[in-house]
Amino acid sequence: MNTKSKKGNGGGGDAGHNKLSKQQSDDSKDYSALKVVLFYCSLIVFLPVVTFFALKGYVLERFFTMSEIKVNIGSAVGAVIALHIALGLYVYRAYFGGSKTQSKQD
Repeated sequence: MNTKSKKGNGGGGDAGHNKLSKQQSDDSKDYSALKVVLFYCSLIVFLPVVTFFALKGYVLERFFTMSEIKVNIGSAVGAVIALHIALGLYVYRAYFGGSKTQSKQD
């Protein structure tokens, strides 16, 4: 009787191991998705800010003779363009990057 119950427990252990393996696989997918989302969120937030101050402080004021209002407008336009580039990269990744993983699951 003991050997039969041990064999029965061994089969349950394999199912538990498979369940744990599946959970770890799901956790790694979730972590990977979280890293991607955090990267694009930080890119969307910080790239326009860095672009604005880099254009204002280093490029437009030093190399061009423009009034302060024109420098601010040029920096704002550069920041908007940087934001659109970051959003475009995110949309491109979401549209073309996600289709490969969905095909493998089907």
